[in-house]
Formats: sequence, structure tokens, C-alpha cells
Amino acid sequence: MTHAAVRIAAACLSAALLSGPVAAMAAPMARPAPAGDAGSRVPGYPDVVAEYIQVPGGKAPGTPTALNTASFLRLRASADGDRPRPANAVIVGLPGFSSTPPHWLFLSSQMVSGAAKQSCDGQPCRLEVWVLQRRGANLAETEALTEARRKGDPQIALNHYLGANAIGPDGKVGPATAAAAWKPLTQADLAFMADWGFEAYAADVDAMIGRIRERSGARNIFLAGHSQGGGFVSNYAARRGPGGKRGVEGLAGLIFLDGGPSAGVQPQPTAAELDAYLARVNALRSGKDRVYTDANGLLGAIAGPASAASQSVTGVYYALSDPNAEAIFPLRVAGMAPAPGDDFLKTTRMTWLARAGASFDTDPVPGGGVQMQILQFLGQGLGRLDFTPMPGTSDRCDRTPPAAAAGPLRAMGPPPKCVPSGAMVDPSRVHGWIEPGPEGPKEAGRAGLWLSAQAFAPTRSNIRPVTVKFAQSGRRVIDASDMIGSNWYPSERWDFDAGFVGRYRTLKIDRDGVKLDVDKAAIAAVPVYVARQGFTQGVTGNPFPGVKDYTEVNKTGTWQTPEAKAISPLDPAINVAIYFHTDFVGADDSRAGQARPGEPGASAISGTLVDWVLKRAKGLSDTPTPAALGVRARY
Repeated sequence: MTHAAVRIAAACLSAALLSGPVAAMAAPMARPAPAGDAGSRVPGYPDVVAEYIQVPGGKAPGTPTALNTASFLRLRASADGDRPRPANAVIVGLPGFSSTPPHWLFLSSQMVSGAAKQSCDGQPCRLEVWVLQRRGANLAETEALTEARRKGDPQIALNHYLGANAIGPDGKVGPATAAAAWKPLTQADLAFMADWGFEAYAADVDAMIGRIRERSGARNIFLAGHSQGGGFVSNYAARRGPGGKRGVEGLAGLIFLDGGPSAGVQPQPTAAELDAYLARVNALRSGKDRVYTDANGLLGAIAGPASAASQSVTGVYYALSDPNAEAIFPLRVAGMAPAPGDDFLKTTRMTWLARAGASFDTDPVPGGGVQMQILQFLGQGLGRLDFTPMPGTSDRCDRTPPAAAAGPLRAMGPPPKCVPSGAMVDPSRVHGWIEPGPEGPKEAGRAGLWLSAQAFAPTRSNIRPVTVKFAQSGRRVIDASDMIGSNWYPSERWDFDAGFVGRYRTLKIDRDGVKLDVDKAAIAAVPVYVARQGFTQGVTGNPFPGVKDYTEVNKTGTWQTPEAKAISPLDPAINVAIYFHTDFVGADDSRAGQARPGEPGASAISGTLVDWVLKRAKGLSDTPTPAALGVRARY
């Protein structure tokens, strides 16, 4: 797979501004988010502290020094306070297409917490997870998000990014208006993003790993990727870095979560393919092609800075609003092509929890086909909307013809026979959400976790505001310290490079300012863990001939090579049969220890991966103290 999680914009407004039937909605209370250390404890995991970190990253040509940064979410045991104990293992995680660290929040916390319950040399084990942020999110201007959290007033964020008049006469939030103080940066401002490709991101990972000091004889850093990030894992492991070594030489293992593993499908590019690649790079550099995705591409109107800023406002409302209060931001955003379910979603009133679930569940009205096709492909199983048609309306289906699936969506299957319409909806009812469980759907995730992940922003960070002079917008203060659940400025070069570099087993380029040396044959004798929806038959599924320690969890069960079984044998019945694409990094684990991994409430990934990592980690690493990184409470 080459895509990962995306979500639709959402916001909620004060009832004082509303009229008509929505006026009964409870107004968000002025309830400041937890501050200091308390505000950096992960919801549901008080034994895990999260910090949002920025360090100098790779030096991409033309990029202002202040923006050549690698940002990441660091999750570690809160019991260590400000002096983290030496780590038995560190996992560096790479999110997938258009996704960000919040998508990894709960998987990472499950692993940090689970490791601490195991013993390593007579002490609780220490596992840290560092999840890379997209460079485009480092351009987000988040100061109003922080102010809204600090004061407990989400409307501060709404007014700043969308405008105080962004609510229409129907009581629903529309697109940003001229009254909004924030304006997106332009393609001309960000021309330097033409060089935010694979090598820039690989150098950012180099910078992150460089902060981890392995003691003599230690080998305990693992590289993990979800979706498109899984492709990066193969590419980075095979890349020759500035010091002359391949990435795999500094790693204890590779982890692929519904993305990869891949050793390339072609030996090397043809001359024509190489010319076409460099022509596209030069088109980006010249300004002929746009350098960041803006309401175009696979995601359409839900991509780009305007949509991402609105999504970030959503996170603040998620954090400060009662999840059972009514949410009124439309699920279909302006500019999207007509699709089945439009009428139903415009008519249906939902709670905030239902709004969160319906925004990212693959099928929120089972069999109804109301979800966007891209999210049918990339989403999670989060439950279902508490909806039944009003009596006598079950045959009043939406007649909107389904859009033809294309590209990776082509295999979505036949369209539903009856898409619900607004005529089926009781206009006086606010619909809730039915979470998976004994009485609900048999699925891996929960809408409550999705809502919490999008709401969370650590109060501990070392990120400071920087002033940058842009070519068109002039001087702007960039304060990206409020961690966001969306990538404001997705790099076209990165997405283009991800597909190109991943296609070949061997790739050598030193031309037109592009220098790459990738050889996937170098991936040998390193442990590999794979969890994916697809499945393989026996050892033939291992694309790396030199790798003998290979473990795979798929929809049919778990299989391991003899070498892998000898180190950490897994129950072959463990499977991911109920998993959708983003469940691999967002599954519920509330019944860990009570159910077999892969069953509802027991994450197949954290339930198997913690032991897999600890059994393959050697020695200890010293990770930096918060003081050494300049971490402090933002409020």
C-alpha cells in the first residue's frame, strides 16, 4: 500500500451564535486543557509521557535554515521524569501518505507501556517510540491553536483560521472567510519544497537517530513504517548515507505495517525513466509544477493548507467539547465532487463522537456506501452510526450515481444497492455512535480513540517560533509547536520520490543536483517483522533473500521462519482479519491480556511487536534528556 490515514475537516461552534434547531446544542465550556506535565500524559496511558521535539534536520537546497528541521513525537515512560533511563530499544516510526504522528499515538503508547511491564536485567524494560512529522507540518502556524487550548476557548482558533463569520445562516460552518487572520503560504513562498524529497526525509531520520547514543556493543534501534512509510523503511535501509554506510547497518530490525516490505519490482530505471524523473524534478524546481498538494490529487478538496487548518481547529474542539454534544461541521467539505451519501450526511445530526467516527470509519452506515472511496480504502473500523431509517422510508434511497473507482480504489467492489438519503433521517434526533464491543460491531478500533488522537497535543515541546521571510507573503512568524493531526503543506516531491525510489532494486543517480545510491540487496541478515492485510504463502513472501529472521502477521494467521520462531515464537492463530488499513497503527488495546492479539480490544501489533523487539534488541542506548533538547511546558 502507498497511502495512509487522512481525515475530513470538522469544527464545532458556540451555541450562542446559532439559531433554529441547532441552538439547543451545548456550548463548549471555557475549560483549559491540562497544562505542564499533566498535559503531556497520553489519554488513557498516564504512564506514558509525550513530547513534541524539533532538531536540526537535513539541509535541503534553498530551504531557510530555520525550516531545515526534523520534528517528531517522542513517547517514553513517564516514571523516569526528566531523566529517561537507558533504553532497551528505540523504534523510529514513519507515518504513511499524508499522515502524521497522532495516527501512531496509541500504538506507540501501548508499546511503551507494555514494555515497562516486562523485566530487562531485573528492571522494568524501557522502550521509546519516536514518530517523524511531515516537513509540511513544520510550516503550520499554530499559535492560535495553543492559545485556544491554554484559555479553554476553541472559538479563538475558529476565529483566527476561519473567521468569526464562518458560520452560515443554516448554523453550519463553511469555508474560511475574508475575516480570518490566517492566510496560507503560496506556492511561490514555498518553492524550496521542490527539494523536499526522499533524501531530505532520509537526512531527517539520520538526524533523529544521531540523537540516540548506543553504548558499546549495543544494537537496538528499529525502523518502522506504515503504508507509504513502509516503502520508506526499505528505501532508507538500502540507502548509502553520507558516511558511506547503508542505513541497515545501523539498525537492529525493520518493521512494516500494512506497507511493504518491498525489494523493488524492477532491477533499475531505464534511461527514459530516469530522464522522465529528472524532468519532473526540474518542473517542480522551475515552478512549472506545484510544489505542495492543494485541493488536488488523490485527496482532492480535503488536502492542502486551508483544509488542514480547518482540521487543526477540529482537534481543538475535540479536546475542549463534550463528545456527546452535537457537532455541526459538515462531513462533506466545499469543492468536493458529488458523491453517494451527500444528502444523508448533510441532513444527519451527530454527536462529536459520532462525527469523529463517521469521518474516518470505512463504512459508518454498514453497507450504505456513504464513506468517501479514499477513506473506504485508508480508514479504520471504528464502529457504526446509531441510525435506522424512519418508518416507511427504507426504500427512499439516494439516487446519486457512485463515482467510478480508479487507481488503488479500483478493487473496492460493487456499489451498495441502497445508499441512505436525507429522507430517511429523523431531523429531531441527534445520532450517536455505537463503539465496537460485546454489543457492537466486531472491529479493531474505536471512535473514541480516533477523537482523542486528533485532540491531543503535548504541552511539552522544544519548538520555538521562528521568523522567516517568504518570497511572496513576506515576513511570517512560524510557531509549529502545537502538534497537529494533518500535514498543512504536503510535498509533491516527496510523494513523487516515494513511488520512484521504491520501484527499483538498485538506483544510482548523480545528476542535476540529485544524488541517490540505493541497493536493496543490502537488506540482509537483519530481522524483519511484517503485519499486513494481504497474505503470503510460506517463505516465498519474504522479498529479502538474505533475511532469515522473518515474522508475518496477516489475515489468515501468523507464520515465521524457523530462525524467527526460535527467538520469539507466536501463536499461529494470531491474525489481522478484522483490520483495515489504519487499524495497524490505531487499534484498540483495552482488553490486552484478556483476548488473543487481533481480536477486538487486543491490538495484534502491540500484542506481538513489543516482545519481538525486546528479544532482538542488544545492549542499551542513552537517549537525550528533555533539558538537553530544550524541552519545556508550552503552557
